[in-house]
Amino acid sequence: MRLAHTKVLTLCALVALTLATACGGAAKPDEMTQATATGGTNNAEAIVEFEKAVEVWEEGGEARIGEVKDLLRRALKEDRGFGKAWFNLGVILELEGDLDEAREAYEKAAEFAPKLGEAYVNMGMLEMTSGNRDQAWEYFQRAVEVQPYNPAAHNNIAVMLRERGEYAEAVNHARRSLAGDSQNTRAYGNLARIYFDRGNFQVARLVMFNAIQIDENDPDLYNILGHIELKRNDVTSAIAYFQKTLEIAPAHVPALMNMGAIVLNVRDFERAIEFFGNVLEHEPQNLDAILSMGVARRGMGDLEGAREAYERILAMDEQNALVQYNLGVLEHEHLAQNAQLGGDREAPSPDDMVAQMDWTIANLEAAIAHYETSIEHYNNFLHYEQGAHVEQREDVTARIDQVRQIVEMTREQIPMLVEQREMLAEEVAQAEAAAAAEAAAAEEAPVDESGAEGEESLADDSDQGLEEAP
Repeated sequence: MRLAHTKVLTLCALVALTLATACGGAAKPDEMTQATATGGTNNAEAIVEFEKAVEVWEEGGEARIGEVKDLLRRALKEDRGFGKAWFNLGVILELEGDLDEAREAYEKAAEFAPKLGEAYVNMGMLEMTSGNRDQAWEYFQRAVEVQPYNPAAHNNIAVMLRERGEYAEAVNHARRSLAGDSQNTRAYGNLARIYFDRGNFQVARLVMFNAIQIDENDPDLYNILGHIELKRNDVTSAIAYFQKTLEIAPAHVPALMNMGAIVLNVRDFERAIEFFGNVLEHEPQNLDAILSMGVARRGMGDLEGAREAYERILAMDEQNALVQYNLGVLEHEHLAQNAQLGGDREAPSPDDMVAQMDWTIANLEAAIAHYETSIEHYNNFLHYEQGAHVEQREDVTARIDQVRQIVEMTREQIPMLVEQREMLAEEVAQAEAAAAAEAAAAEEAPVDESGAEGEESLADDSDQGLEEAP
């Protein structure tokens, strides 16, 4: 069962400023330098504008994002070296989708506040989004160099180590993330995933229970628990956790995907389509949802709908291995068999035996075409999957052998059927010719009119004689 996961790598939220000055007197020069290095400022006017930005953000969030941005720019106008203002401006610009401007803001934050680890974390996240994982790794490493217990950086490093299978180091970084922020439920979630990947489901479960005690309204935690319960073969509990996720966050895409996968697995195709349809309302280009929608439509017998879903993915990712696999299944198990049974063309009258034979031969030829197309798709899968789907690779190899045998046997049938068809056609032609000759002979036979009249007269005389007998 292919289930979706929430990405652990996340953007830092807008953070409040730790002021360079403190109550009770002015800061010392070394304290001011340290505060500046971590993003602070000693400019009172800049602090006022920044505090206004934080207040507006806390009151209105993204609905007042324009005001927040203006206030941050005003803070930077007062002090261009205000690192945390640059950082938060980058966050706002990223939320608006202006990634280039956001990157420049983060670079400014790192320039003016070299010990502000969050700036490197978010630059790393931008690289992750662009697919530059090596560069992202360098930024996360830089973040922990300048800020040894930066929770986001350690958590992201742990994620990447887990993906590489370096579980021991991944656990170390996840724990360092928790050392930096003991209330970080994302770090708990990542730690649970590490134990999950190592097959230690009970420990993963306990980690998640601890996380839920910190934040019982975090939907991601219940989604992770659902995964764990699936691995423990407790589908009922898994469904309950996924449903809990959706109660908290109805648009939670991973939970919708997981529920869709569960009902698809039990062949409840209509409900599966409903769940995957909900996903596509929020993420129209979610390839997993489109693929699963195609599988569900295929299960319902909507073969054209299934093909449309698969081709939609190919338009976005022409080398998608799983689509090639599913197209192979569509051609092999559905379209070929449907063609062989004559589903592609109207059957002739049962009385027309020759036409029936022609229809059967055409069906077999059409089926062979579908089988050969399925082999093409299966071979495309083997070419594109690059070792990512080992189990399916074995299945596909077996399918190719099976289809080739079917094609060979079907090809052997066709010449025999053609021969039978010719013999039958000849017999029908002979029978039709004989019938036509007989009909023609009957029409051409001479008629003896006198003989016919004499018989009629005798019959009349006989009748009359019987009537007159005494």
